[in-house]
Amino acid sequence: MNPFYKYFLNYLFHARTRQGLLFLALVGLFLSSSALIVIQGIMGGLQHGLIARSQNYHGVGVIRFADQLEEKDLWNEVKSNRWAMSRERQVEILIRNGSQVAPLILHGVDLQGELPPFLKEKDLNGLVLGADLAQKLKTTFFTDVMMIAPATTEALAGEIPRQLSTAISDYLLSDVMEIDTMHAWIRIAFVQNLVRLRGADSWRFYNLDDFKAAKKSIRPSEGVIIESWEDQHQTLMWALNLETRVMLALFTAMALLVSLAITTGLFLFFGKIRPDLASFWLLGLSLPRIERMVLTFVLQLSGVSCFFGVALGSGLLLILERFGHNLMPDIFVERNFPIQINLLNLSLSFFVPFLISVVFSMFSLFQFKKDNPSFIQLVRGSGESA
Repeated sequence: MNPFYKYFLNYLFHARTRQGLLFLALVGLFLSSSALIVIQGIMGGLQHGLIARSQNYHGVGVIRFADQLEEKDLWNEVKSNRWAMSRERQVEILIRNGSQVAPLILHGVDLQGELPPFLKEKDLNGLVLGADLAQKLKTTFFTDVMMIAPATTEALAGEIPRQLSTAISDYLLSDVMEIDTMHAWIRIAFVQNLVRLRGADSWRFYNLDDFKAAKKSIRPSEGVIIESWEDQHQTLMWALNLETRVMLALFTAMALLVSLAITTGLFLFFGKIRPDLASFWLLGLSLPRIERMVLTFVLQLSGVSCFFGVALGSGLLLILERFGHNLMPDIFVERNFPIQINLLNLSLSFFVPFLISVVFSMFSLFQFKKDNPSFIQLVRGSGESA
């Protein structure tokens, strides 16, 4: 270790006038870094879990077709690729059970093609209905429900909406509110009969690599729309990004409060070591070199504090991930804390407090230089008093 740094470390830890305010600032940096990585890890895990659950049912991407002939031609071209996708026709209708009526997004699934993963164990002989919607409609297994398509009318009955009846064969509990309250699945022939249209109008992908391959093979046009999950849920993504930014802003504000202790502590520290710095100057060290060494010493202390804060927070997250089972009440979807640690989270947790400490350390040193342009007066005063 550099003798200069060793000297001032001994001064900090062993001198009678230990710098309590500077220690408080270092502890503040330590806690800021550890708290920031913990909050980012848990919040990132919760957001990732929400997105993953939604993608399990909505898919990672969808290709929509305005023309069924174009969809049929493309299907004949690409079906040999064996992409993990589901051909379907989607329609927004009303569902009625007795006096109970609710809006419904009905997915007609092509049973001859690839089924969505969550439907492979379901009975598609009838309607697979979201659990919350089924409770709202007061239905049970094999209940006959009426499907009403307001946009399609009967050919012989004028303006009466087309209606078809079917029985509920299974339920789906997804832990995604949108899915459980508004979606249902049935064989595609039923939907084609309901809306008097043939073929499929969309391909839904459940594998990201297959979706990327399809985007390369199929060019978007007026009749072909390619949307990723993020494109379909832009409002949700905006809200999640805003949540992350607000969290970073709050912790940055907390670190700025720590900076007050940094500035005050350094002012007191520089005042205490001023005679020692004058001694180094008399021994031949130039003022710029002394200033660089002091700044490097302070920044190393800040960096070590932030590093150990990030290390402690990461260790706490790993412990929660491994041993924190069922910490939350059973009314929550996530019973344990989902953890997501990545390089960006680690970098932000280290550099946000550290850069704030850099700025205010340089400010403190600048003020010290401004008040002490030279040590001549200090040396002269020491000589006169002697």
